[in-house]
Amino acid sequence: MFRNTLLSTSDTVLLFDAGKGQTQGSRPSQEDRCTFVLPDQFPAKTEDKIAFFAIYDGHGTDLVSDHASRNLHIIIAKRPEFAAGDYEGAIKGALGNEDAILLDSLKESFEATEAGSTVAICLLNLTKGDLVVANLGDSHIILAERHPESGQPYRTQRLSKSHKPDAPDEKSRIEGAGGLVNKSTGSARVGGLNMSRALGDLQYKNPINKLDNDQALPKTRRASAVAPDARGNFLSNEPHLVRMKLQTDRRYMLVLVSDGISDISNDTALIQLVMRLSMRGTRAGDIAQEITNSAAAHSHSDNSSCIVVLLDGQNS
Repeated sequence: MFRNTLLSTSDTVLLFDAGKGQTQGSRPSQEDRCTFVLPDQFPAKTEDKIAFFAIYDGHGTDLVSDHASRNLHIIIAKRPEFAAGDYEGAIKGALGNEDAILLDSLKESFEATEAGSTVAICLLNLTKGDLVVANLGDSHIILAERHPESGQPYRTQRLSKSHKPDAPDEKSRIEGAGGLVNKSTGSARVGGLNMSRALGDLQYKNPINKLDNDQALPKTRRASAVAPDARGNFLSNEPHLVRMKLQTDRRYMLVLVSDGISDISNDTALIQLVMRLSMRGTRAGDIAQEITNSAAAHSHSDNSSCIVVLLDGQNS
């Protein structure tokens, strides 16, 4: 989809190639969304080159994933924290803004009470070499370096965190808000949801979560252990955040995936596949599509989304 062979001497890192792929799998509809914003498209007034990549894995319907994919990066760019270089603060604030917009939409439709989305974001300042990642839920972000001599991937690390209701810190937070974590379906859930952080799903967040039992949705009632006025946010929109400084003498591979891929693949094997295909000359978008096609070939496959980003340091 994109390959850049020119590097400005003012940039720390070159966005060499990037692309995305998606498959519907065995699901009746595609609820995943991808956002792919190159530096000349990023909607902020800045002299720095900013790239933005995100995967939103919708559930319930595609309402939240679709809305967030079209709007969240714009909200981030307009936040006062962004102009100050506080990208973490801008992302956190924008996620709150997005939920507020969804709450306001309930005047016309109650869809956002039961629809939600994971979030996996990479914001890259190529000029300064800053990488900020954020996630809610179980879509993931993997970073690896290419060895300077062999070219093979090493130092593979998952930068995202899986937000599951039975993780000790998440279970404690949910129960502190008056919620219940149950395993009646075999996997840990809050009401009908198998994650503890997401956009949307407003029935598990205040003020909807404070409705009395006659007004509340059935799944909300099953998720609660206390009276309505004592309920906090069972589901959180507080993201896991990581900030890194990319080095001028290194080469990087960045891969974003929805759980349709991460649930059936190993991070190291995934990075090795990206490297092997890249060394054959396969473009990033074709690599991402091959990864999602492979996931779709499994029985009972989920929606799958993948973004592949290849980065070269100024002196690599």
